[in-house]
Amino acid sequence: MRLLGLAISCCVLLMDGLLIWRGVRSCCVRLFPLFYAYILYDFSSTGGAYLVYWVQPSWHASVYWFCYVLSIIVEFAILVEISDHIFQPFPAIRSLGRAITIIISGVLGLSYVLPAIFQSQGMQKALLDFALRTSITKAVILAVLFIATRHFDLELGRNVAGLMLGFSIYLGVNVATFAASHSTAPTPYARILWVVSPLAYIVCLLVWTRALWQVAPLPITCSMPPSLGGDSKTVAVELARFNGVLSRFIRK
Repeated sequence: MRLLGLAISCCVLLMDGLLIWRGVRSCCVRLFPLFYAYILYDFSSTGGAYLVYWVQPSWHASVYWFCYVLSIIVEFAILVEISDHIFQPFPAIRSLGRAITIIISGVLGLSYVLPAIFQSQGMQKALLDFALRTSITKAVILAVLFIATRHFDLELGRNVAGLMLGFSIYLGVNVATFAASHSTAPTPYARILWVVSPLAYIVCLLVWTRALWQVAPLPITCSMPPSLGGDSKTVAVELARFNGVLSRFIRK
């Protein structure tokens, strides 16, 4: 199991490093700063945890669980990044996506996630319940963002669609795995969690790497052309079209 865990961690470090390197080369870092901040955190925490394992093995378990719980919280940055880019083509309501993410996170966090910490019996069950409920919260946010995308007839670029797909795979596996903890013994579950969840994350990283290999901005379908040549009639037509599209969007 140690060799398998080491191999998985090396794969995570390799994929994180590749994502960061390619993001800098392709300028994706400028478009997705919160996402790459999360990847940088994941790279640092994974490498730091194994450095502690080799230098001070007695501290490794505490450092690992601290980094793991913190990563669960930091993952919400990916949802904020996705929500920002979904509504990017509409400057007038660009903050709507972030508002949806923050409101759902706050409501479910107070009414659904926090009770798991205070009501669970024992540290292990509290951590598992916390991980399960935060994963469900993130899945709900992704579902709402997807429904909003379909309802408002928005187009997703390859970058954003890849982020949503990879994160959906990872969250789906986590929800199923953590839910299994309520019906299985702790020891078999710990072995399943040690393998399945990290492997799902590696698949997620592969999807993210493919999606973010090159910059593919969201198509802006309702904005005016950057250059209209000073033709007042053309400007009037474009303004009318923009107003019509935005009005239909808001009425929905």
